[in-house]
Amino acid sequence: MALDQRIAKSDPDNYVGVRIVRDSKPRFAFQFRRDAAAQLARYTLDPRFTAVDGGVPAKELQPIFDEWWRRFEPYRLVGGGSVEQFDGVVSFDMNVDEAEYRKIAIAQGWSPPDRLKLRFRPPANTRSIDPELARYVRLVPREDRSPAIIHTAAISGRVILRDGCFRVLQPDTPGEPLVIFDRDAEIALDREGYMVVRDPRAIDRAARIGDRMVWSGPLGVDERSAGVHQLRTRCGAGPIVSVGVPQSSRQFRVRPWAIDNLAQRRGISRQAAWNAMRACWSREDARERNRPSKPAVFEDCDDPAAR
Repeated sequence: MALDQRIAKSDPDNYVGVRIVRDSKPRFAFQFRRDAAAQLARYTLDPRFTAVDGGVPAKELQPIFDEWWRRFEPYRLVGGGSVEQFDGVVSFDMNVDEAEYRKIAIAQGWSPPDRLKLRFRPPANTRSIDPELARYVRLVPREDRSPAIIHTAAISGRVILRDGCFRVLQPDTPGEPLVIFDRDAEIALDREGYMVVRDPRAIDRAARIGDRMVWSGPLGVDERSAGVHQLRTRCGAGPIVSVGVPQSSRQFRVRPWAIDNLAQRRGISRQAAWNAMRACWSREDARERNRPSKPAVFEDCDDPAAR
């Protein structure tokens, strides 16, 4: 690190930076735009260090990053990006597919420089609902952008369909907020004829409308989204909860470590802990069947009430 600082100070226009490479053993690679071997030899002949040609100093790339971030952000096109000095580029992770980007770029007259590399999302799923179900639903509200960041808290609730609009029931949350799904979500029928929400790339993880679901979050809702505008027009005002593509909570029920923890806390056998958790799930399912339109009241089945 001391050598890195020394070179950066004495040769700022040619020096790119230092990183670890494996060729075949791990070594520190000092990278220069040109004449790397000769330049490094001016400072050290230590065999643990090696010289690499190529790249562009970060200070030259940062203005490209700043300019294009400012251009993309008002259109909600970019989710993240980085200055990659060792490769000599600025890269952005785009929230849209290439075709959607091209429409905006042409309209704005953009001509990105060669050092700007864009990574696009796959094309969006064009099918939002099984035609057999369309008459029951006013709208399948979907985001018009892929999320840049997905928080990993497990959020649960029940997505229901009321008067043609999807809403969510959650514990300790008043009312029935409207729902917006991921841009690729679709409403379909499962093999038993139940209405489900699913990702077409993972149809085995579909969640039935009305059942308890789990999704990663919290996910923000942007009022600029075309999906939000459509939802307001078709289903009215009020809070909106973004649920992405939720999964059935049943998929998360059987967890061996949770059974072990319950057995240890209560000083009971694993079989007794397993029986207590299964009984809790049965009570939970019965509550949801008997009160399908009421706010959800959940029992913590990792620590169920003693019966």
